[in-house]
Amino acid sequence: MVQTYIHVGSRYPVNRKKIRVCVEQFLQSKGIQEAVVSVSVVGARQMSDIHMKYMNLKGPTNVLSFPTYDPTQPEKDFPVSVEFHDEDEEQEIKSLGDVVVCFPEAVREAGKLGKMVDDHICFLVEHGLMHLLGFHHS
Repeated sequence: MVQTYIHVGSRYPVNRKKIRVCVEQFLQSKGIQEAVVSVSVVGARQMSDIHMKYMNLKGPTNVLSFPTYDPTQPEKDFPVSVEFHDEDEEQEIKSLGDVVVCFPEAVREAGKLGKMVDDHICFLVEHGLMHLLGFHHS
């Protein structure tokens, strides 16, 4: 089972169910049946703060990912793994990490691309999930 925790600022009208389905389908398409993922949808100010704190870059960006563990970045102090125990099935579920989407950036980009905002948020979440799985672009 894929568990998706979604945190959304109260003033951002996003389709939580669509995000949850997007995460589940994407991970299952990659052969991942058991995982925990956190998705946050934040404003430009909060994204700017996160962007500066973790990337040392000014201004908001559309999406950031924070993997629980990334073997391609051994210099980072990631925990080896974070595991949740499913009491019903007695199995360990790996936490992949967190994806943070900037709602105003998603709205702006969706408008430029002629896309529905929720569809673009799902695209950004999938991009973030790729990073959680260890795929990086230059």
